[in-house]
Amino acid sequence: MDNIEVGSLQKADGTTRVSHRIVQQLQEMIDRGELKAGSLLPSERELASKLWVSRSSVREALSILETLGFVLIEPGRRARVLDQSGESDKLLKRWQYASKFNPQDVYELRLVLEPRAARLAAEKMAPNSLAELTACLATMKDSIRQGDLLAAAHEDFRFHDIIVALSGNRLFKEIHNMNRDTILESQKLPLARHKRLWEPAQEHSRILQAFEQRDPEGAAYLMQMHIIRAADRVGVSLKP
Repeated sequence: MDNIEVGSLQKADGTTRVSHRIVQQLQEMIDRGELKAGSLLPSERELASKLWVSRSSVREALSILETLGFVLIEPGRRARVLDQSGESDKLLKRWQYASKFNPQDVYELRLVLEPRAARLAAEKMAPNSLAELTACLATMKDSIRQGDLLAAAHEDFRFHDIIVALSGNRLFKEIHNMNRDTILESQKLPLARHKRLWEPAQEHSRILQAFEQRDPEGAAYLMQMHIIRAADRVGVSLKP
């Protein structure tokens, strides 16, 4: 079963796996009220059987749902649906890379790298690159409207990845690629604060405006503030 699932990619960026489809299915059940706040989800074995997927895919999907603030997984117990009116906003999400580094490490790296990348990108921004960033932001906004927070996180990453590539610094790009999974995870974390969902998209819009105005200094400053505010949304304090 796992061999079939690994090849099941649905998004254009090649990142959507079966676990992501499970996330969408369970999130839709929560949104429709089929899984109510406070209720326990079926066991991993039951979900795997019901959805015709592997338990490892279910486990990954539940981890993603926890990061996005939809469920809470307590050790030795089944996942519990969270109250979307505010309970998820109060929780500090588990960080799956805790054995290597913490979220602050990732945001510190991004704070060093991405404002400089934005400055360099603004200096050489071409119309086709602006169009690509505009389309990426539009897709991110559509995903938020549709409640597909996982897709929004991927578009968030893609927006930043495009900027790093446009900087022209190949080492920046390599560092970003090498840390793709952890950076993407850092971009999922703020989305668990459901009352602040639109803040990342609004900040992206301001960065895009700086690119449209060919304003390197403005792009660098706005990217710096975006990283600082993103960190704040998950309880990480950064200084410029």
